[in-house]
Amino acid sequence: MTAEAALFEVAKVIMPLYIECSQQYIQLSIGAMALSVIFKEKILGEEGQKKVSIMLAASWALYLLSIGAGLLYQNVAIKNMLNMSNYPVGATVIGPDLLYGFMSLFFFSGSVLLIFASGKSLLEVKNS
Repeated sequence: MTAEAALFEVAKVIMPLYIECSQQYIQLSIGAMALSVIFKEKILGEEGQKKVSIMLAASWALYLLSIGAGLLYQNVAIKNMLNMSNYPVGATVIGPDLLYGFMSLFFFSGSVLLIFASGKSLLEVKNS
């Protein structure tokens, strides 16, 4: 077995795990955005139109970037697998490892901002 064939066999086992993990990041990002709205309604008691702070909007933007990077990662990962096989589809502009890193960075940054935005909102409600 050639080195390329051995690498492809390993990638066939590992790549689905990374794709599944990226799907979990996507689902967690969607859930965190929904949770932030529910938090404002149920915990803070906001009714009607919600006040959205810059921090909260930034966290949503980072979650959306994480979702986009996760979806793009899945596409590029599959193309990368095809390029390793006997059916190459051509080069990709960005590597799957970089997209995976961006997805993780955007998710965790969005989570930190969401925590700070929620804490700030709680303090504002408590002090009013």
